[in-house]
Amino acid sequence: MSIGICDILIFMKKIFLIFLLFTCQFLLVTAKASAISEFSTNFNSLYIISASGKANITHTIILKNNLAQVYAKDYALTTTGDNIKNITISDENGPINYTVNTKKGVTIISIKITNPAIGKDKEKILTINYETDAIAEIIGPTITINIPRLARSNEATSYTRVVKIEGVTNLPSIIYPKPSNFALEGDFAVYTFAGHQNDSLSFLFGQSVTYKLNLNYELRNKQLTAIESEFALPPDTAYQHIVIDNITPPPQNIFLDNDGNWLARYKLNSQTKLNIKASLYATVYPNPTLYDPSKNIIKNNLKNKYWDSNSSMIADLSTRLKNPENIYNYIKDNFTYNYNGINSSESRKGALVALTIPTNVLCTEFTDAFVALARSANIESREINGYGFTKNSLLQPQNVTTDILHAWPEYFDESKKAWISVDPTWGNTTGGIDYFHKLDFSHIAFVRHGEEDSYPLPAGAYKTNSTVKSIDIQVAQSDPQENTSSEIKNDIFYNTGNVAIQNDTVGYVPPYGSVKLLSHKPLSLYDKIKNICAKLFSKFYPQQ
Repeated sequence: MSIGICDILIFMKKIFLIFLLFTCQFLLVTAKASAISEFSTNFNSLYIISASGKANITHTIILKNNLAQVYAKDYALTTTGDNIKNITISDENGPINYTVNTKKGVTIISIKITNPAIGKDKEKILTINYETDAIAEIIGPTITINIPRLARSNEATSYTRVVKIEGVTNLPSIIYPKPSNFALEGDFAVYTFAGHQNDSLSFLFGQSVTYKLNLNYELRNKQLTAIESEFALPPDTAYQHIVIDNITPPPQNIFLDNDGNWLARYKLNSQTKLNIKASLYATVYPNPTLYDPSKNIIKNNLKNKYWDSNSSMIADLSTRLKNPENIYNYIKDNFTYNYNGINSSESRKGALVALTIPTNVLCTEFTDAFVALARSANIESREINGYGFTKNSLLQPQNVTTDILHAWPEYFDESKKAWISVDPTWGNTTGGIDYFHKLDFSHIAFVRHGEEDSYPLPAGAYKTNSTVKSIDIQVAQSDPQENTSSEIKNDIFYNTGNVAIQNDTVGYVPPYGSVKLLSHKPLSLYDKIKNICAKLFSKFYPQQ
């Protein structure tokens, strides 16, 4: 069989194409491997936080060349926070020029390395120092310190953070994650964290914060007959304790729904408007500490507008995620907060829309998605509507110029037999601060939505003029005086004090609340005689 010149050319062409394909693949793999191993990075950070909350931060970054022909010509450090000041950057040769770009709560420091370290195993040492007052927040007698992870920290071969905090040695604390080492240096507590490249650091010092709440409510009756109407006061939860200072005019009563909401009831005459001023104290804890009066059982298959837990998309995703922590992390990592929407009148989208289009969402969508996914996974969950007390509205957003508040979810932990609050919104906007394993001193609950997704309305929603603020919250300057008085009339127990009363006899009764006592059937004459005989018998014939 003869082979023509065309056949030879075709065969050579095939060989060339195979060689070319193999060469390209080899180059791609080599380039990728080279990019990964060009440098070894050692990262050491020192945070010195004064008693006033100001932080001085020093990052020492050692870049070691792993290749002879590749060396660092520039470097960029990205961190959460937009009020970084007094920046100085240097290497072994002295100060280095830099540029700073800040956008939406993120600061990027870009460094041009004019004297690079050239040669294999050569090292370039960069020292970045700056000050900020954004990582520490002092609220009343407490200090909260949140240190976000740096954007490039996961590239480090080794990563060590040392945090020195002044004036906290005698305060109770919650620290996450657990430090590798602890020491005392004078007035400073010193915490060392080795590794944890992907973790932010959180420190909570103190036990609780007490806030003074001044709330205005407006009730209207447009009907031609008298009606009874109600509004929701901030209730007791496992995280907060409520003391009523004054309600003018006082309600007929306050009763509980199954979610533990305090509903104040009023009688309104026909075509009238009633303005109510409520002054109360809320003491807030970062972990579930108190008695929770709400029911533990919520039907996860309740039909509602915003938590479509029966959707096939939500059901499939919840099957993959399985547990509350995975659900929290999925939402935190995949949603994008809409900073422009917080000042607009954007309508609530609900869980299904949020999970389908997770960009440009608000705290309500973060919360709705969590509740729907948790319920679909057969985990009891509900929404909390309330207030986040913070000085940093960019990292922990809510609209405080009007009464548009904050929302976060909670789920029922069967092992702890407790409702656990989490906040995936703030976990997202703070650059990964942990709001799953603990909350903070800032979250004040106004209402809890479990049986219904929108009712009752929270404080701030009971008004006709949306531009008028009806909420004022400040740290209390003194401790509230608690009154636990009560009275019984006609077998009805009335709570006449300013705090809820909880015991085995009456159960749980909020202020202005009442409960009918269990009546005991009177003894018959026969039973009375029998009891007397039994007492006499035991007296004269005691058991030996």
